[in-house]
Amino acid sequence: MNQNAPNELEYIREFLNTWKIPNDTREPIDLLQTEEDIKLFMKEYFHEEFPFHTIEELKSFREDIRAAIQGEGSLQKWLEKYPFHVHVMEDMKGITYEPIHEETVYTKVLSIVLIAVQENLWGRLKACPDCRWVFYDNSRNGSKRWCGMYAGEEGGRACGTIAKVKNYRAKRKGRSGYNV
Repeated sequence: MNQNAPNELEYIREFLNTWKIPNDTREPIDLLQTEEDIKLFMKEYFHEEFPFHTIEELKSFREDIRAAIQGEGSLQKWLEKYPFHVHVMEDMKGITYEPIHEETVYTKVLSIVLIAVQENLWGRLKACPDCRWVFYDNSRNGSKRWCGMYAGEEGGRACGTIAKVKNYRAKRKGRSGYNV
């Protein structure tokens, strides 16, 4: 099943998934450990390098985006730190966002987020409550909760199936498990 996001929103999904919990070890791994890791990521997805200040700030930014996806945070402080000029296109069919100061990885990512919000795509970017993998919900009604129901893919865990089995077993024992 395709969990890729449309257009540049896929870059955000990939950025968030540079922190992950592999299914074999269940120990968190951060793929952005060095400046070189970050530069390679930017070249692969943005096809250019942007300033990013410190590794710690970039990781904090990534976690704040993840929290915003999960409905547990806001990106307002980042929008205040990296403000934009908002321009309406001449044909009145769109809005563009231009950083007030230099373009950084933060402004690049934030502009993609703003466009996703504007196009009603942001709410379909979700994080699995089990493995925290970020996926794009392509379901018709946008109600998907788990990253995947099948372990058939490379690295697949079937988080939803595991949660449902756990919930079923807990109910049989008279306790509640996951809220599925």
